[in-house]
Amino acid sequence: MAYIRAEIKMEEMTRTMPVSLYFPTDLPEEVGNKVKGVITLFHGMGNSPSDWMMMSAATRYAADNGYILVAPGADNSFFADMAFGSPYYTAITEYLPRKLDAIFKIPRKREINYLAGLSMGGYGAMHVGLSNPDKYAAIGSFSGSLDAAWILENYREDATLRPIMEAVVGTEFVLPERYDVFRLAEKVSKMPKKEQPRIFCTCGRQDGSTRMYLQNLAFKEHAAKLPLDYTFREWDGVHEWNFWDRSLAEFIGFIQGSDYGRRKRGDWSAPESP
Repeated sequence: MAYIRAEIKMEEMTRTMPVSLYFPTDLPEEVGNKVKGVITLFHGMGNSPSDWMMMSAATRYAADNGYILVAPGADNSFFADMAFGSPYYTAITEYLPRKLDAIFKIPRKREINYLAGLSMGGYGAMHVGLSNPDKYAAIGSFSGSLDAAWILENYREDATLRPIMEAVVGTEFVLPERYDVFRLAEKVSKMPKKEQPRIFCTCGRQDGSTRMYLQNLAFKEHAAKLPLDYTFREWDGVHEWNFWDRSLAEFIGFIQGSDYGRRKRGDWSAPESP
């Protein structure tokens, strides 16, 4: 296998972007030697792209199924073009793909490219994926901060979180329509089915972090009214890596149309010898 931690120069941003990559070059015999696709993974608030590689079994899941992993770092930007900060949305949708193609020859065909993220990155995956349905075949949001309007309203008086959100949306603290995943879902739902990315969301029933479970239920209710290929899975869990690790395995099963997630859950259910 090849695990690479890169600092990629982004001239348009006048800075470098940290990117963690995994290449399944030692694929299992039953998988074969052909890379099946690329999964881009977005990190959560206060975290880094390497967290996906260190805190979850993402590389093992990728090796099992033949996926390249790409995890870019975007600070606390919500993967948006910040009002006071760097244009991370543009970097991830335009600058980074060109760099990855030039340096690593990462496949860019829509039908084998997938996007997923956790918490802040879950919102980012939905925002980026729904804004670019021509680039991703499927989107995954795990414990995603999907109700951005609610976040702005409730972060307004928070001394720690308000500066983070001001940097993203500006001092007027108003959510631009292009950042509202509820409205983006409506736009995508009007496209022909074959042009829509499939959507897979998960959230733990006990996830009280910034009302996360209720945010996801609100999006579920909204999506149910739209002609979308949308799946929501919930089980007992909170805002932590055990939940996100399982979510990624379930997402891989989802994009493949396989029972991979169920089989991974079964890995720990085998009886011990006496």
